[in-house]
Amino acid sequence: MQKSNRWLATGLLHEQVRNTAGENLGKIEDIVVDPATGNIQYAVLSFGGVLGTGTKLFAVPWPLLRLSNTGDYIFLNVARGTLERAPGFDRDHWPDFSDPAWRRSIHDYYGSPAPVIPDRTAAVPERRVVVEHVNRARTARQGLSLGAGLAIIVLVVALGWTAFLLSTRGWEQTKQDMRSTLQNAAYAAKETSHDAALTTKVKTALALSKRIPSGQVDVTSEGNVVTLRGDVPSEEVRTRAESVAGDVPGVEDVQNHLFVTSQSR
Repeated sequence: MQKSNRWLATGLLHEQVRNTAGENLGKIEDIVVDPATGNIQYAVLSFGGVLGTGTKLFAVPWPLLRLSNTGDYIFLNVARGTLERAPGFDRDHWPDFSDPAWRRSIHDYYGSPAPVIPDRTAAVPERRVVVEHVNRARTARQGLSLGAGLAIIVLVVALGWTAFLLSTRGWEQTKQDMRSTLQNAAYAAKETSHDAALTTKVKTALALSKRIPSGQVDVTSEGNVVTLRGDVPSEEVRTRAESVAGDVPGVEDVQNHLFVTSQSR
């Protein structure tokens, strides 16, 4: 790496990371940049594995990193054991870096204050606001025209299908078929709405728990059964996530498919 007071992205990638004890903490695989501000938020470190196989990735808050005095490596004041137990992820399942719950869990773990996302709406010039309102109104009119056209098409198809049923099955059978179809559609809509609401309640409960990295837990619901999937750092977190989900009103059973990626030592 260049020995200067400037860091180049090409020099950062694959640079070795060490702590004050001289322990090897892996290398920098990538960096995460906030698209709104252009600031670097996290360094993605690879640690463990053999020849890149089974390597675990960690997102470390960028302010914790600095160039060593000799300029030969990147300095991170974290013990090796702390990094081994840190929330991580694999190369095929990257977290959502914009998720507030995930960001809070990472910064709480490393004891680093979470970056404040600035509210840029107040700085938008008045002319831009007016243009945005005009564009929204235009889009709404276009959406209304498209919606009206689709409604007419659906109506024509429905009338044609009804006429076909009447001509082939008679009025009584057609009436029964239409009633059954409407009942099935209403039941499906009700079930879908219930599942979505239950999933939202479970995700909210997990996000409110400071000891659960909710950004790494995927939640799905079917009926009153909730399924948890994803990677968590310990068996304790896995068990706690199942307990929190089970305590949500309306949940009758929890299918816990969470995978423990790192056991506490």
